[in-house]
Amino acid sequence: MKNSNYNIRLFNFLIVVFVIIIMFYPPFAELIYARPGGGSSFSGGGGSGGGDGDIGLIIYILLQLPPEISIPLIIALIVFKIYQSKKNKKEQGAVTSSETVASRASKNQNIENLVETLVIEDKNFSKVLFLDFAASVYNKFYAWQNTPEFKNLTPFIDINDKNVIISPNKIFREIVVGSLRITDIQFYEKIVGIAVDIDANYTLIIDGKRTRYSVYERWYFNRTRGVLSVEPEKLNKLACPNCGATSDFTDAGTCNSCGTFIERGKMQWFVKNHKILSQVVFNTSGIAHYEPERGTELPSVFQAGLANKLNVFGTKHGHNIEIWKNTFYGSVVSEYFIKIYNAWSKNNLSSVRNLLTDRLHESFMFWINAYKSQGYSNKLENISIRNIEIVRVDIDKFYESITVRIYASALDFVVDKSLKIVGGSNRRQRDYTEYWTFIRRAGVEKDVFDYDTCPSCGAKADKMGDGGVCEYCGTKISNGDFSWVLAIITQDEVYSG
Repeated sequence: MKNSNYNIRLFNFLIVVFVIIIMFYPPFAELIYARPGGGSSFSGGGGSGGGDGDIGLIIYILLQLPPEISIPLIIALIVFKIYQSKKNKKEQGAVTSSETVASRASKNQNIENLVETLVIEDKNFSKVLFLDFAASVYNKFYAWQNTPEFKNLTPFIDINDKNVIISPNKIFREIVVGSLRITDIQFYEKIVGIAVDIDANYTLIIDGKRTRYSVYERWYFNRTRGVLSVEPEKLNKLACPNCGATSDFTDAGTCNSCGTFIERGKMQWFVKNHKILSQVVFNTSGIAHYEPERGTELPSVFQAGLANKLNVFGTKHGHNIEIWKNTFYGSVVSEYFIKIYNAWSKNNLSSVRNLLTDRLHESFMFWINAYKSQGYSNKLENISIRNIEIVRVDIDKFYESITVRIYASALDFVVDKSLKIVGGSNRRQRDYTEYWTFIRRAGVEKDVFDYDTCPSCGAKADKMGDGGVCEYCGTKISNGDFSWVLAIITQDEVYSG
């Protein structure tokens, strides 16, 4: 009798284990429930918050019953727990997503208020220029390590920062800055500090071994209060803030051109401290993998006081703002959108180099090269734009920027060298939205690029290097000095204003 009861209980236990394995263990779980994009609903994460001990006790009690009763009840219990878990996660995810969007927007507005306070003190401050400067310092910090050029960062980096550790066996290459954003501004009695979060990736070479890392870093810039920001030409080149000569400093920080000792923070921003918040090995092997769009259904995030900003912009340029919107939407946003993504589909951005800032072009080229390294190409066909709306307008002494939300659809898929589809679909339109930010130098009235000629010398725009410089006249035309250039693309699920 004892053996009989034991066998029944063992049989019950094995049945339950089998059911659990089928429902929870890949690849069986994927057969039962899989999301578009290949994700399984049981692919990790923590528990639902308690009660598991009670479930174990209930299962133990049920196992004491005859199999014809215990097995259906246990299966029903497991199905109920799965349903309850999915329902809770969905509800919690919806609440978290909503709170996150609102929280991000609130934080972003606080930062914008702090930027406006800084502009009151420093009428020359331009967020566009400052972030470009931060990107330059970041890039040179890694690119110049273990080279004689590193001394040229002396006026811009605190060498006492414990994170400024130069390892002789480390070489950094292929540095790509994905995004930068101001996360805090602090005003003290004698200094002002700005925190910048930087999302980037680079290749680290140690003793000949190459590893690509994706990093998220926070850099803290300081400057004496009351100092006016330098003009764009000095800021962009990490030039001497006194004479404007391109970076050429002694180890002590004296400009070799004018002899001025550049004391950190007295004439220009410098990095007081920085730290790596996260660092993971970067892998592009799954580059053809497609996830469902997130954020497309979210409401647009509009700048506070947008109507007034648009009126100021219209008055400044003598525009009827509604008429100007139609021109901007059609001749700039739509034209750039179609041309840039058509070029992307060909894995060749040379035809649109004059439409992209240096940083965005660099980021695009990284991903194009990542596709190429796998023998892939990302195709976008049947591109259509359903709607465009302006969500943000910024005007400072040196630059204007317009951010729009673009509602679009396309056949979005990845092919290999034999043109076999390895990701996405060439039959089903993919709806999505993105936020695009365009910038232009203050005082420029031209909205539309002549895409085929250099706006400076009029020569054919067929020799445009990676630096966005016309090879006929040597003029840089990708910095907004002649018309709008695309500076930032932000996905809708992370845009906060």
